[in-house]
Parts: sequence; structure tokens; C-alpha cells
Amino acid sequence: MKNQNSYRIGKTYISATTPADAQSRIEQAAISGQGGYVCVSNMRTVVYANKHNDYRAVMDNAFMCLPDGMPLVWMAKLWGLKSVHRTTGPDFMVAMLNDTTKDLKHFLLGDTEETLSALKSRYSQSSIVGTYSPAFCEVDEFDYEDIAQRIRESNADVVWVALRAPKQDFFAARLFEYLPDKVLIGVGAAFRFALGEIKHPNKMVQKMGLTGLIWRKNKLGTLWNTIVRTMYLCKYGIGIMWARLLGKN
Repeated sequence: MKNQNSYRIGKTYISATTPADAQSRIEQAAISGQGGYVCVSNMRTVVYANKHNDYRAVMDNAFMCLPDGMPLVWMAKLWGLKSVHRTTGPDFMVAMLNDTTKDLKHFLLGDTEETLSALKSRYSQSSIVGTYSPAFCEVDEFDYEDIAQRIRESNADVVWVALRAPKQDFFAARLFEYLPDKVLIGVGAAFRFALGEIKHPNKMVQKMGLTGLIWRKNKLGTLWNTIVRTMYLCKYGIGIMWARLLGKN
């Protein structure tokens, strides 16, 4: 994924994109059969990728890594990339499901049968051609051949994976080996967002990069995690400014 359309945060690369640009590129990859898997990234996953080589390799080999969190947009600004905009997984998924002009077929994978059924009813105008709620298990325990066969039989172009990062990204990377002509996108809790069960906090909270703190029930633990990620944010930000000063990228 490291290319002229990406920027670096620590050792991790994020796509320099906007919601409209990302949707266009992903739709083209699905229509053409180019395929690829997409990571929807935030500060938590960036910190994780910088600490874990296996997950960083997953991100490096992704078709795109979308800047879901506002801190990732701030890092783009430090690189001088003013056109990068936050591209959230839930909003991105809803936009693609509502866009029926491309005639793309969608497959929903993850969450519960009840949630999947409700989504099919809510977005009946969209081409949702298949759903599957797998049993909870570790990444290495899924029957990837069986899941891939379900998706192939549905003739889906885009597969939405709701297993929460980083698990969903490891899963998508593995499943992509069986479905090289499909686009697989890990979107976490986006299914519940699409149903209105979870909502974005107000715009001020989002702009301040505090969305995760508002969502989590364990406020004390989440506050500590936010403090730690803020420290990493400062570290990465200083690294970017130093790299620019030295003329590096």
C-alpha cells in the first residue's frame, strides 16, 4: 500500500484520500475484478501496527487503509496533505449501499443473524445478495474455503466484514487469498451504525478526536488508553515534522 497516494505514521502507511475518492477507487476495483481488501484505520490500529509486524504487513498489503480517525487526518496535515478527509467505516458503508448506480452486489459478513436480517430489510433497495454470521472463533479457526464458497455462490462484488479491528483485517487478508477478484472491507460496528443502534457523537467531539472515549462504556480504562494514544500521537507528529525538516518521507 506504500505508494504516492499514501502517507506515513510511524512505520505504518495510510491512504491519502477522501470519502468520494475512496468510494470511486473501491468501486472501480470491484467492477474491474481487480479486488483487494481495505482496512478502516484509526489511532488504535495504527499504534497496534507500529508494535506488531504481522499486522503492519496486513496493512502494507491492503488495497487501501482509510483514515477513519481524526488524529490520522491531523497527521496528514502535518505532511502537508490538506486534501485528506476523515473516511469513517459506517458512513462509507452506508454511502455505498445507498449508491445503486454502479449495480454492485454486496455481502454482509459478521454480527448476528438478527442484525443481518434487519440490514437486509432496511437497505432492501441495495443489492445485498448474501449474509453470513460466523460462529465466534480465532482467526486461524475459520473455515475460509466454506466462507469463500458462500460468497462466490452469491456473486457478490463487495464483502463487508464486521469483526472489529485488528481481527477483521487479519480475517480479510486471509479470505482474500480465496477471493482475489472481490473487495473485502473491514468495518467494525458499522452494521449497528447503519441500523441506528449506535450513533456518532456531535461534530465538535469528532473534530477533537474524542469519538472513541465517548463510545466506550469503561470510561476509566478508555481514558487511560486515550492518554497513551495521545502520547503516541505526539511522538508520531514530532517524527513527521522532523522527517519533513530533513526532506524525508
